[in-house]
Formats: sequence, C-alpha cells, structure tokens
Amino acid sequence: MQSATKEDKRSLMQIIDSLLSFTLSDKLKFAIKASLSMALAYLIPLSQGWSQPGTAATTVMLIAAMGSVGDSVMKGAMRVVGTIIGAAVGMTLIGLFPQDREIYLLCASIAATLFLYLARAYKGDMTVFMLTAVTLLMMFQNGEVDNVFIFGIDKTYMTIVGIIIYTLVGIFLWPVNLKDSSAENATALSTLQSKLYLQRDGEKKERKVLHQKIIFQEQLLGTSIIASNSSSMEMNFSKTQWYDIVHSYKKVNELLTLLSHHDKASYVDDFPRYVTNYQTIDTEILELLEALPLAWKEQKEIKIPESLNYEYNISEIKELSQLDRADMSTTISDMVKLHTQLCKLAQKLNSLISPMPTLFTLEDIPKPATFLWFDMEDLKGSLITFIVFWTATLLWIYVNPPGGFMIVLFATALSVITTFSPLKPSLLIIIFSMSFVFATAMYIFVLPNLHYAWELGLFIFVYSFIGFYFINPMLAVFFLLGTATLGINNTMSYNFDVFLITLFIFYAFLFLLLLFYYIPFSTKPEHLFLVMKKRFLKLSQILLQRSSNLTNDNGSFLGKIRANYSKIHLISTVKKMQLWASKVDDKYFDTLDKDLLLGFTKECETFVYLLKMMHHRDIQMLDNPLIKVFREKHDGATLAHLLGEYAEGKEVKDVDPFWRDEKQIVTKIEDSLKVFLSNVEPGQYSEKEIIGFYENISLRRNVWLAFFSCQKMMEKIDFKVLERSRF
Repeated sequence: MQSATKEDKRSLMQIIDSLLSFTLSDKLKFAIKASLSMALAYLIPLSQGWSQPGTAATTVMLIAAMGSVGDSVMKGAMRVVGTIIGAAVGMTLIGLFPQDREIYLLCASIAATLFLYLARAYKGDMTVFMLTAVTLLMMFQNGEVDNVFIFGIDKTYMTIVGIIIYTLVGIFLWPVNLKDSSAENATALSTLQSKLYLQRDGEKKERKVLHQKIIFQEQLLGTSIIASNSSSMEMNFSKTQWYDIVHSYKKVNELLTLLSHHDKASYVDDFPRYVTNYQTIDTEILELLEALPLAWKEQKEIKIPESLNYEYNISEIKELSQLDRADMSTTISDMVKLHTQLCKLAQKLNSLISPMPTLFTLEDIPKPATFLWFDMEDLKGSLITFIVFWTATLLWIYVNPPGGFMIVLFATALSVITTFSPLKPSLLIIIFSMSFVFATAMYIFVLPNLHYAWELGLFIFVYSFIGFYFINPMLAVFFLLGTATLGINNTMSYNFDVFLITLFIFYAFLFLLLLFYYIPFSTKPEHLFLVMKKRFLKLSQILLQRSSNLTNDNGSFLGKIRANYSKIHLISTVKKMQLWASKVDDKYFDTLDKDLLLGFTKECETFVYLLKMMHHRDIQMLDNPLIKVFREKHDGATLAHLLGEYAEGKEVKDVDPFWRDEKQIVTKIEDSLKVFLSNVEPGQYSEKEIIGFYENISLRRNVWLAFFSCQKMMEKIDFKVLERSRF
C-alpha cells in the first residue's frame, strides 16, 4: 500500500514538473504578442474616444509583417522618429502646394520612392523608413484642404500610438533578449579553421566543403548579435572591439584559404628539407588554432609564442621548378603571416579574458556598411514603386472610390515586399480572398452581436492570432487587412455597400502589385538567375581589369568607381544567384539539374572570395617592380578576357579549347616564368620583392583554379534551356 502511495506521489510530482517545465514556442509567443498588440491598438483609442483606431492597428500589422522578434525602446524610438519625419515632410508639401495638386503629388511620389529605396537598401530594421513613407502619404486627405493639418496630426498621433503599443508589449510580455551569438559563432569558426589547417593537403572534396563552411561562418560572424552595446558575456568586449576581432578572423581565413586551396605539391612531404624551421612554425600554428576555441568556450588563456621567421636552405631550393619554388615561397610566407595573425588574435582574446579591464589596440579598419547603395534590383524596385504610385493615383482620380487614396498608400508601401521578391502577389490575393470570406462572415454574424469592450478585444485578438500563428508574418498582413474592411469604430453603421467598396480598394491595390510584378521587368526565377549570372561575370571582369590597369599605371577614376562597385556587389550578386537558383521550377526544364545549378552558385561564391582577396593583395603590391616588369612582358589574353566572353553569352563549348585545359595553362605559366626569371640578374630585386612576386603568381593560380571549377560545372549545365518560355 505504501509503495502504491509512493508511486502515486512520484507520478504526481512528474506531472507537476512537466507542467512547470512547459514553455510556449517562439512562434506561439510572437502570435500572442502581435495579436494582443492589435487588440490594444483598437481598444485603447476606442476607450479614449480617439478617431482612426485603424491607423494604429495598421501600424502594428506593418511592423509585425517584417518579422520583428526583438523589440527595444531604442527600436521603437527610431520608428517614432521615422514617423515624425514622414509627417513633417508630408505636411510641409501640403503647406507648400495647397492648391497645386499635381506638383504636390509629384513631390510626394519622389519623396515616398526615396524613403522606400532607403528601406530596401538599409541592412537593419526597414520599418523605420517604411513608416516614414506611409506617414508621408497618410497626410494627404484625398485632396481636401479643410482641417488637413488636424487630420495629419491625428494620423501621426495614431501611428505613434501603434508603435508604442507594439514596443511595450514586446518589452514587457516575454521580452525577447536576442541571444548573444558572437562567442558561439567565433568558436564554431575557430574549430573549422583548425580542421582546414589539418586538411590543407587532404582530399579536394573535403577541403572544398570546409572552404564553403568557412565562408558561410565568416559571413555569420560579421552579422553576430552583440547583446549589449557595452559588453558581451564574461569577456566584456564592445562592438568596436568585436568588429576588430572579426577583421582578424577574416585575415586568418584568407591565409588559410591560400594555404589549402591548391592540391598537394610534390615538395610538401620534404618541407623541412627546404625550410629548416618548418616543424616549429607548423606546430605553433596548430597549437594556436586549437587554443582559440578553448579561449571562447572556457575563457582559457592562450600561450602566445614568440614571433619567428622562415629559414631557407638555399641549396636545396634551387632544385625545385619555378612554379614549385613560387608555390613553396608563398606557402611558407603565408604560414609565417598566419602565425603572426594568430598571435595578434590570441593577444586580443587574452586581453578580454583577463580579469583586469585590459584593452587591446584597435586596428584601423572600415566600419561595416549600413546601406547597400545602388543595388540594381533596389533601383529597379524603386522605379516600379514610382510607377505603381502614379498608376494607383490615376485609378483614384478617375474611379474615385470612397477612401480611394488608400489604394495609393497600400500599393506604394507594400510594393517593397513584392518587387524582386519570391513573395508573389497572386499568393497574396488568395490569402486576402480567404480573409475576405472570413471577414464577411464576421461582419454579418459576429460584429452585430458584440456589446462589450472585452468581447470586441477578444474578437480582434482571435482574428489576429489566426493570421499571425497560421500564416507567415509577411503574408499575415494581407490576411489581417480583412479587419480594415470591418470599419471598427466607436460609432458603427452596418452598410454592406460600404463594406464591398472597401473590399474593392484592397483588391485594386493587390491587382496593381500583381500587374507590376511582371512588368516592366520580368521576375521569373530563371530569368533573374541568368541576369545575376551575367552580372557576376561582368563584375568579376571589371575587378580583374582594374587590378591589371593599376599594375600598368592605367587606372582611371571611373575605373576605380566601377571596381569599388564590383567589390561591394559581387557577394550580394552571388547570394541572389543562390536565391533564384533555389526558386527555379525544374519541372518546366527537363534538361536542368537543379542540384548542379546550386552547386555552381557555391563554386561562384568561392571564386568571388578569392578574387576579392587577390584584388586587395594587388593593391598592396603596386610598388613591386618585379610584378610590373612581368606584366609588361606577358600582357596577353587573361582571365578577364575569358570572363568577358562568358558575360557576352558564350557557352563553354564555344570558347577556345586552350581555356578549358588546366594542364596546358599551367605549363604555359611555368614556361613564361622560366623565361622571365632566367633574365633576372642576381641581386637585382630584394628578397621581399621576389617573395611578393611569387605570392602574386600563386594567388592568381588559386583564382584560376577556382574559376576552372566554375567552368567545369558550367559545361554540364544547360543554361540555354532557362531562356525557354514556360508557356
């Protein structure tokens, strides 16, 4: 009997423990918070007798649609600032052009397009600029002049109310303290670096996988979240110090990539024969790489070795071929540089680990860019936004439905999330139609039977919860637009004609978005992929030509601008290639291997990584006279010419077979080096200049090898089939 009682107690305790340990999912928490914000955005204004509660609710919808999970007072304040700026610009335009509607609309369209371009280009919370544009357009009271400023102030006030409600709910109800992922990402990258160093002469496939993982992890490291502006976890580092550490990791990655990208050379097993202190360099590098993850995980101080240099056995080196000599000199030089960079990184980590408030010396590095300027899709998207504005405006002028300028507002603002996006307006129309059916049922059967505030609040909460929980947040806003058709206010008149006219407004702007999803620019995934592929090849060609022109003293100011643009946009172009390659529907293209297509984009990413590295090194080596002389004597066809041919649309089979023969190109480089170096007088160039020359040759070889990998995959992919019409 006692044992049975004990078992009952044990089972009861287990039930209690399971209940106490039960936690809501992040998705459920977000849905509850967003739905509560929607309910409060209606109830608070209605309880105070304020007009236009729908404005506050629409503001909550827009913010939640951006998928915001971490909301702080600062983020809310920035949104309020954006709203005030939009209101100020809108009211100023109305004050300047009270009777000149055409001029006002022209200025408003330009200002809204500009703000929405900033929303596209901004790498942070785009709702700041989106709310600015929305508030600007809300100032226009269907062209009326009477009480226009009071109307504008009311709209601005209700928008700010919506921002405050959403921010406060986000802060006080299950506050989302974004996880500080900096140390975790640094640990993961340090572990990958150690593996790559050990596998630098291993199987090509393994090295390729590690290279791609390191590139991804490096990008992740650059976007790591620092939980506080002042400190992070136990290691107490600021954001400025973090950017410096990320910069050091990038330097280490570059050197590891150079050491591991090519296949194992014939002299590697006999390395100590050519460099007497090779074993010391190798051991100390490995010890530093293995110590870095422990420093992040366990705050274990790193033992830092003394700086060192390589010691050549000159008599043995003379037996190597010119390419092997270049390769070996580059390898050992990069190993010493890697040793130096790891020591610097270890010193920084030791400073952070120290219980004393020790600071390390920051390197002079550029801050991460806040905006991605002049992206072609952002510019074309802004042009579409401008066209959408005027098309919707003409519709409002000539059809003139009640509240018709709302068509302009919604179509213009929401064009940001439908232009050059996988989000298709046809899907949005389907979702809104579902909302329409649901809203119609609510309008007829539920709303007339609500008598108390808590009933209305519960109704709005449930309606919003269905949207936010069962639909993606970015799509949920189109489901929740159904609440706007209900005309919820303190004084309500049930008029089914008004209800249907309101529905017309929403269908009108959705069909406008659908129209301009396909014109004037095609947004088919296969078309966009081909555009990105051509742009990737062209930008790569520009960057290579710039390096060559700088070496030959032919660099122009325009060339510098084009090269800087290429350097900034190459990675984003490859990322877009990967996005649209994943969206291509291969059932329409019977000869297309989608996995091969995605693999090609990964190879392109590796090529871009090496190309940008080479361009940076070329700038550093501009004063090397040996490189200049070699370029002048061997200024024939280059990789830039080959990239240009592919950018013009040539297929691999149409290109000169020489460019597809890796062995033949390597032999040509070897012969050129032999002839060139045989004419170099002993002592004519310093050891530093000779090593720099060898490094440059080796780096170019790595870039060639990376492009060979791209070219081999291009040969297997039928790109022409992607030009075929689906219909």
